[in-house]
Amino acid sequence: MRYLLVISILLACSSMMAQDTLRTIQVNATRRLRDTGIQKTTLDTSVLHDNISLSMADILSKHTTLFIKTYGRATESTAEFRGTSPSHTQVLWNGIRINSPMLGTLDFSTIPGYLVDETTLYHGASSINISGGGLGGAVELKTKPTDFQGTSLQYIQGLGSYSTYDQFLRATYTNNHWSSSTRINYSTSKNDFFYTNYDKKVDERDQEGNIIHSYHPRERNKSGYFDDLHIMQDVFYNDLKGNRIGLMAWYSYINRGLPFLSVDYKDDSDFTNEQKYNTARAVFSWDHSLEKWKLSLKGGYQYQDVAYDYFTTREETNTNITHSKSFTNMGTFQCEADFIPSEHWMLQANLSTNYNHVRSYDRSPFHIGDNYDKGRMENDVSIQARWRPIQPFSMAVVLREEVYRDDFVPLIPAFFVDYMICRPWNLVLKASVARNYRYPSMNDLYFQPGGNPNLKPESGFTYDGGIEFKIPIRNAEISGNISAFDSYIDDWIQWLPNTKGFWEPSNIRKVHNYGTEMRLNIDYKLTRDWRLQISGNKAFTPSINRGEKLNSNDSSYGKQLCYVPRHSTNLCGQISWKSWSFSYKWNHYSERFTTTSNEVNYITGRLKPYYMSDISLEKTFLWRWGHASIKGVINNLFDTEYVTVLSRPMAPRNYEIYFEFRPQWKRKSSVN
Repeated sequence: MRYLLVISILLACSSMMAQDTLRTIQVNATRRLRDTGIQKTTLDTSVLHDNISLSMADILSKHTTLFIKTYGRATESTAEFRGTSPSHTQVLWNGIRINSPMLGTLDFSTIPGYLVDETTLYHGASSINISGGGLGGAVELKTKPTDFQGTSLQYIQGLGSYSTYDQFLRATYTNNHWSSSTRINYSTSKNDFFYTNYDKKVDERDQEGNIIHSYHPRERNKSGYFDDLHIMQDVFYNDLKGNRIGLMAWYSYINRGLPFLSVDYKDDSDFTNEQKYNTARAVFSWDHSLEKWKLSLKGGYQYQDVAYDYFTTREETNTNITHSKSFTNMGTFQCEADFIPSEHWMLQANLSTNYNHVRSYDRSPFHIGDNYDKGRMENDVSIQARWRPIQPFSMAVVLREEVYRDDFVPLIPAFFVDYMICRPWNLVLKASVARNYRYPSMNDLYFQPGGNPNLKPESGFTYDGGIEFKIPIRNAEISGNISAFDSYIDDWIQWLPNTKGFWEPSNIRKVHNYGTEMRLNIDYKLTRDWRLQISGNKAFTPSINRGEKLNSNDSSYGKQLCYVPRHSTNLCGQISWKSWSFSYKWNHYSERFTTTSNEVNYITGRLKPYYMSDISLEKTFLWRWGHASIKGVINNLFDTEYVTVLSRPMAPRNYEIYFEFRPQWKRKSSVN
């Protein structure tokens, strides 16, 4: 309730600031029937392209309600949507799923923000509209044609602490029919920051051996280097007769050292611990639009090989501790049809077929058993109907059926409604309910040793309700939403140690997720030269285990799931004056537990809450022959010492500076 009060106060203050000179503007924009009852958050290009060094993991943690579980700078970062696990977040790139079929997750640190033009988050039940399996929600990433005709060039050079260098180059060309964009992004860093290691203690002794002083040592982040290369090519053709053809291709090569744990006493000169990714993705699309019909066809392919090597070198001899590699091939075909017979109805049908194949092995002498070489088909059919009988009220029904291997998932239904209660404020009530399923990953089923081919799909019911608003005022706009959700997930898959000495997954958990999400945006043009923008997100996400006890010593019932914060908050503010811009970003996460029993009697059972602040200052230069800018950033302004995963220290205060240049040619608005 207190957060509702805070939002009310902000709204009231904004109105008071404007009451002397501003007046309300009536807006009669028609709501999109496609968005009936949907709870979603959209991030535009200005947010995604804030800093060249930001990955999608950084962006989502600073601008959305998602909690990003990260193992450190430029290491694995997965999204926990509404307190669910990372595998419960479905991710799509230009319409095709890119979650790893082997792990069921996606590492958002491997996606630079500058390669994405639009990101949309579908919360809870709303994810059924674009994909099944998103028990927490779904994230849709898109690349789009440029908005202007002509030729453009953009180059950015970034320099940062720990020998960090970022480069980005984009070249585009657009005319009446064609649009082409080439992007290259390269980042490299030693990532060898120093930190105080609170997991170790050094004792100083006198000549008799008595301890006279103890302290926590300063250590260097070992083996944290990274080299990331991304190349993306987009080509679109529009015949101006209702047909658009697109080809989007993306290749990336990533070589990353995996930092040693803070409890590790090994010498990094004797050990190598690194991971290499080769990834290629491509999507071909054809859209045909008529007055009432739209037909879309897509074909997609993704290849990825991942190598993990952990070995020791002594006397010029390498000894493999782990030498694993996996090869993943994913093929997709999708057909979608939209039919709008009148302004009151919208009908949609979608058919998609996916084939996933994974080959995984470990050649180290310490690995027990053979890994697997498996493939499976995944088919998905959905039918959607949306109806607006009267202008304020809309409703929608979605029916989705999925087949994986030879198994039919029970029918996935979803129902959505919304009602506009105040048109001048665009105040809309929204509600939805959905059943959803998520089938096991290939590792869950086949990994050796431990895979369980008898796993059942995870299933859940989700209930959503909320209010959305967009209040236009002269020279200002206030928008946002407040929503509540309640979700029950059965047959939760969890890996646990067994009596044979290795880990295996089982359908053992029942989890109850519930809570609230809030978002507020204020865009206020103070004067001719001054502009203020504020955005904030708040999430309250209890995620409670309600499954049966495994044994008499199981204390996990009724406890918060591991590494899921109950509270997360972020706030971004930017004030601009002429060609200058200053921004401040603030994050807060509450405590996270590292054990299922939420034990806090020992130091490693709880990760402390933390607050994070970043600031930046940018100056833009406008010349007739080109535009340029220089931007300075201070991350972790107050030098906060924190971790998001046990024994994985995060970087202290660090600095970045960016130089951007865009030569100018005569351009005009695109007609595409």
